[in-house]
Amino acid sequence: MVFLYHPLIVHFPFALWMTSALFELLYLARRENLFATVSRYLIGLGLLGAAVSIVSGFFDLNRQIALGVGTGILIQHRIHSLLAYAATALYLVVFLVRWRRAAVPGWTIILSLVGAAVIAATGFYGGELRRVM
Repeated sequence: MVFLYHPLIVHFPFALWMTSALFELLYLARRENLFATVSRYLIGLGLLGAAVSIVSGFFDLNRQIALGVGTGILIQHRIHSLLAYAATALYLVVFLVRWRRAAVPGWTIILSLVGAAVIAATGFYGGELRRVM
């Protein structure tokens, strides 16, 4: 049996980004800059966690392939990975646009909430993938 790091690490960006969605909604409701600032920091921390998660995922996947994981699992994992990369790209755009800006462009809030929906789908799909493994 091989110990996998990726399933342990992947929860951090997920939790950070889902919490950032809560602060996005609070910002929409209250229009207080504190909520937008906290959301931006959570998104940034989530991006750091995503980088570590991606690297650990590659290492874990390569070890699983060496052990003979089936093609069906690999195809499902590609779909899961595409969702995760899409969410990461969305959050990267939001973070870069909001970096050092006082004003919060409205479209970045929408993009951030779409990112939350994509990462939620990614989490569900990843859980199902892990259950099958």
